Amino acid sequence: MRVFLLCRISVFLLFLVLPSFVCGVCPLFDLGTPPTNNATVPNISVYNEALDSLNVSAVFDDLYFVMRDSRECWPADTFNNESSYGPLFVRLAWHCSGTFRITDSVGGCGGGRQRFWPEASWDDNVNLDKARALLAPIKRRYGDALSWGDLFVFAGTAAIMEMGGPITKVCYGRIDSENGALSEPLGPGPEAPECPVQGNCSEPLGADTIGLIYVNPEGVVNASGTPDPDPYTSALRIRNVFGRMGMNDTETVALIGGGHAFGKAHGACPDGPGLSPDDAPNDPWPGMCGTGMAEDTYTSGIEGQWTTTPLQWDNDFFQLLLASAQYNLTVGVGGKFQWMNPSGLMMLTTDLALVSDDAYKTIVEEFASSLEALNLAFDAAWYKLTNSGGVWAQNSQCLNVMDWSLVSTTANTTTTTETPTASENTDWFIVGIVFIVLFVVALAVIAFLSYMMHSNRRDQSGKGKYVRASNGAAAETQLAEQTDEE
Repeated sequence: MRVFLLCRISVFLLFLVLPSFVCGVCPLFDLGTPPTNNATVPNISVYNEALDSLNVSAVFDDLYFVMRDSRECWPADTFNNESSYGPLFVRLAWHCSGTFRITDSVGGCGGGRQRFWPEASWDDNVNLDKARALLAPIKRRYGDALSWGDLFVFAGTAAIMEMGGPITKVCYGRIDSENGALSEPLGPGPEAPECPVQGNCSEPLGADTIGLIYVNPEGVVNASGTPDPDPYTSALRIRNVFGRMGMNDTETVALIGGGHAFGKAHGACPDGPGLSPDDAPNDPWPGMCGTGMAEDTYTSGIEGQWTTTPLQWDNDFFQLLLASAQYNLTVGVGGKFQWMNPSGLMMLTTDLALVSDDAYKTIVEEFASSLEALNLAFDAAWYKLTNSGGVWAQNSQCLNVMDWSLVSTTANTTTTTETPTASENTDWFIVGIVFIVLFVVALAVIAFLSYMMHSNRRDQSGKGKYVRASNGAAAETQLAEQTDEE
């Protein structure tokens, strides 16, 4: 019985730790998306003291390294033979910050609540659990001094700068939340204002769809509940929704076009991303297309890149918008409405909306002809976006990025700084495999030793067994003697 008990305990322990290594999740995933939906945070006095010791320049150096260090657990997108998590980190910071609404001042990246329900399971946040996992080693390195809210904004800001974008200031001192309670008014759930028709939510809700950051990229949802890919109708909706977020027309155009200067949309097939963190807390959004990652990634269901240089800041997006007549409506491989031009570049219905409205189009023309004008507008809009909402420490600060040497000295290449914890010496996947092998060997040794001990006890008792002897007669004599003694 003891042998069986040992084996059963060993197998239980194996299956307890095995998912951390064999599932398609990155190491420290559970720090960025806690399966328990809550986390320990330092009290305010401890955080204030730790914040004074934060080396922001070192954090940015670590971010620049991680950005170019493509991991097997979630490979970075590759464009023109370059790989980078930059666009992923921009999306992370944007979606964390873009929850803020001026209607009731709910939302914002302060609190770092994207780690928890409900934000963690929003449709617009598909696969951002991977981004948070990639950043978790940096969080662990700096401990209480670096809040998750600051880390998310730092990551997106560093990505923009690393890809050549215009950033002049960065602020830190956001106080983390221990759960997602303060995000519950964003929905879904009873704490959120009612939205009778998904896709047409009104104030005080910010987005027009619960689970999205702003608007449906395919178009405004019509009476039948399906998106209508009409750019002009989307333009009216964009102005309304971005207004709820506190953004004017110039800020709106700068953020949409500036954000879409980077990266691509992912919709490799129509089968979706899989279960959310709420339904599969240990391995959310595995992806139902092929491997579920790299070229098989499903995020929004829309597939394609906006520009020819997705890892480089420029105003090409706006120049392409002015050639909107070249874009034709289609249903992509992910089953969603999108617009394609002859060169294979993509636009969303909400992108083309910016040239379907006269006021927006005037701003697009300005940005298309003047990169300097775009730089000034985007810098101001990004600062406003990422610093709205949340609770801040009394010793929070804003730094000039040039004065504090926060700009990557080797933009678009791997930095030469010391490798952060994210990549320290050990490949965690190999560690997992070695651990499993050693565990199985140890299990076999335990079973063998237990068997030998059990066999020895039976031999020593001798009941019902012949005792070995040099010949048959001796054996019979020994057996008789044992029987007499019993």
